[in-house]
Amino acid sequence: MIKKVLNTLFMKFFTALAGFLIYVLISHLLGAFGRGQQYLILLNINILLYVLTLLGNSTLVYLTPRKSFSEIFIPSILFSAVVSIILLPIISFIPGLNSIYPLQIVGLTFLASITEINYYVLLGKQEVNKSNYLKLIYPATNIIIVLLWWALGEFDSISKYVFSLWLAYILSAVYGIYLLKDEYKSLHLLSKEEFRYITKILFRLGAVKQLGSIAQMLNYRISSWIFVFVFANEGVKMSGIYGNSTSICESVLLFGTSLALVQYSSLSNTQSNEQAKKLTLKMTGVNVLFTLLAFLVLCLLPSEFWILLFGKEFANIGHYIRILTIGYMFLSTTSNITQYFASRGNFSITASASFLGLIVTAVLCYFLIPIYKIEGAAYSAICSYIITFLVEFIFFLKWIKKKNI
Repeated sequence: MIKKVLNTLFMKFFTALAGFLIYVLISHLLGAFGRGQQYLILLNINILLYVLTLLGNSTLVYLTPRKSFSEIFIPSILFSAVVSIILLPIISFIPGLNSIYPLQIVGLTFLASITEINYYVLLGKQEVNKSNYLKLIYPATNIIIVLLWWALGEFDSISKYVFSLWLAYILSAVYGIYLLKDEYKSLHLLSKEEFRYITKILFRLGAVKQLGSIAQMLNYRISSWIFVFVFANEGVKMSGIYGNSTSICESVLLFGTSLALVQYSSLSNTQSNEQAKKLTLKMTGVNVLFTLLAFLVLCLLPSEFWILLFGKEFANIGHYIRILTIGYMFLSTTSNITQYFASRGNFSITASASFLGLIVTAVLCYFLIPIYKIEGAAYSAICSYIITFLVEFIFFLKWIKKKNI
């Protein structure tokens, strides 16, 4: 068990480090515009991946021991393929999506969906180490190719980064198939009745949770699309600067999210409501203390530090981080409450809070970004994260009162 935990922590750390190094390199080599392009590419892939894996998501972990590989893989991959075909002409006409390699983004996302399905099947088979190795293929390949382009002095456009993505996703998909080669060899067609039955199960178990995740992701990232919609190429630069600001803030949340996962594991094995409440409050206190100290350090860093790290165009990142701090404090706290509800099998409260937060973000960004630009996006995020926290916190108080804790 300890080895599996350490293996997982290493995978998360390596993935985060590889991603951060790529941010730094692209910021220095291609400036704010290039970083904005990369940010939008990853944003579009991540959002589309949630849509394509509406069936093939973490619910496969639960279903893998209970259903055959054919029963869970065929509906999941067919759904991804059909949605990819449907989305291609749609995103080609959406501002913020149409200018950043729409055809390639759909193809990359489909490859990523194959890896996601393989990953969750491996977890369902309790092959934790193999699933971690699979997850390492993408960041390892990505950073190696980017570093090679940089060493050769050839990293002169975002197309080189897109090439690294293709290679990383292809290798990930192929390696995942190799790890599950016995299961792939046993694939067989399903009858209409079998297909309908398992598809309903996949929708019932995964749709609410996944839709909530989509809303949450859009809540975090929709401002970048509005930047491009309002300011065109200048908006791409803004996306790069704001993307680096939020990426730094989100790195602070890694501790809180890791703590929340430990909390979720403990709560899932706790029948006592009293213990569940005490553990949630204790974990929240630790999370808030660490997050506050981390943000205090970030807020004290001078602009020279950010220029050294990312380049001259990113001198104001410290200012945006100071604005975002209060919002991310509430967001970090929300993660502990979210895990409480998840451990009790209730995903609807979190999903509802995420959808409300998304509405707040979209409305405020629409009005504030044209006037205040990046600061407008930051103010919108603060309001959204506070409201999301309040919704979950109010329901948390009602929930524990209802449970007579």
